[in-house]
Amino acid sequence: MMKQNKNYGVLTPDLQSLVSLMAIVGALCGQLFFGILGDQFGRKTTFITTAVLTIVGTILQACAQPTQFLGMNIWQQLMLFRFIMGMGVGGEYPMASTITAESSAPGERGRNLAAVFSMQGVGRVLCALMLLVAAFTIEDTNWQWRFAILMGAVPMIMAVYFRFTSEETEAYKHQVEEKVISVRDRTRNIIRLVWANRVKLLGTAGSWFILDVLFYGNSLFSADVTRAMGTENTLEGKTVQNLIIQLMAMPGYILAVIFLDRIGRKRLQLIGFGGEAIIFAAMAIFQQQFKGLPALFVFMYALTFFFDDFGPNTTTFVIPAEIFPTEARATCHGISAAFGKAGAAIGAAAFLKVANMFCPGDNCHNTEDPALLDKGIRVVFICCTVLAVIGFLWTLALVQDTPHKSLAEVESWYHVEPEKEGEVKALEIAVIKDHEALDKSPSTTEQEAKVV
Repeated sequence: MMKQNKNYGVLTPDLQSLVSLMAIVGALCGQLFFGILGDQFGRKTTFITTAVLTIVGTILQACAQPTQFLGMNIWQQLMLFRFIMGMGVGGEYPMASTITAESSAPGERGRNLAAVFSMQGVGRVLCALMLLVAAFTIEDTNWQWRFAILMGAVPMIMAVYFRFTSEETEAYKHQVEEKVISVRDRTRNIIRLVWANRVKLLGTAGSWFILDVLFYGNSLFSADVTRAMGTENTLEGKTVQNLIIQLMAMPGYILAVIFLDRIGRKRLQLIGFGGEAIIFAAMAIFQQQFKGLPALFVFMYALTFFFDDFGPNTTTFVIPAEIFPTEARATCHGISAAFGKAGAAIGAAAFLKVANMFCPGDNCHNTEDPALLDKGIRVVFICCTVLAVIGFLWTLALVQDTPHKSLAEVESWYHVEPEKEGEVKALEIAVIKDHEALDKSPSTTEQEAKVV
């Protein structure tokens, strides 16, 4: 949208990449920083802080000025503001997952964690809707993108009240606040537990890294998919395309919520990586044939989203929230998520070069031969196939999904002993007999009068 307004100056591809990258860098920093902060100072305080940062960063983006502000042009302002927003969004990963895990009954924990993560998909759909509304209803190019960005702050503003009125999790209060008082001792405890759980952390961080590198493969043939949809190549047409693509992801999120507990975390992650390996292998082998069949091509694209979300995209969020001790749960989840963001940045840079490797000057925008780009994308699909296989083997060998014993205390708070046959009825009879006995016995006052 911003490209339409000439008052903002030229947005080169490198500059656009930097603006996009700052949100990823901010998220990576936020995941690490607020993960540690959540274990040091509590879930509630940190959760409120991440919300405030997200809101402030989002509103500042919407207020970015085309004139110089503090020596920065509009693109530099957006870089700074997107980093601030990214810090808040990154902090949401360890805090939302940890609080959900520590506030859920054992039979509902997996479903609740998957439901929380599925809001990512809902948010993307709502974002696409806001872009569509802005494109079709607002003609001023200076306000279109501002409206769409500003609407992104509304859900978080609504959530702040509930965070302020919420209580600290019982797990954190009993297992950290009451046992480890000083910040120094908590820091030492976190470092000790992170090291003690290094193999588990290798499994969660590594699989999240592989997933996010792999996920970038989806974007490389999104242009072919949008052409297959047959929508117009206008701003309005692109917003429609974007909405359709985001809706493709929803079935995977929904089914993950329904079946996560039945299938199991690790098994679902294996299914996802296995499905992606098959799809990317098929795309590498039959790339040209699929492009000649638009409906099948779009279906294959939708399947990549399905096996991402009904698989590692959900489970890499869920597993670290359950398998680490309470004292370092947020830290370990933050480290795992940060490796994922690092994978996204590396995947974007590496695969873009691979996709353009056969074009003159490693830039397919300057060539009139689409076959050169197709050759590069085929190599990317082969790389994605290999990565998916590595993700499958990595999960098989290193990922554990058994909840940590510190969650057993949480389970005891929600455990209700089932009723034994006739137990309630026997209790009712005993209470009635006690009342009848009291009614029949003389009062204390009457007994005292007789004595006198």
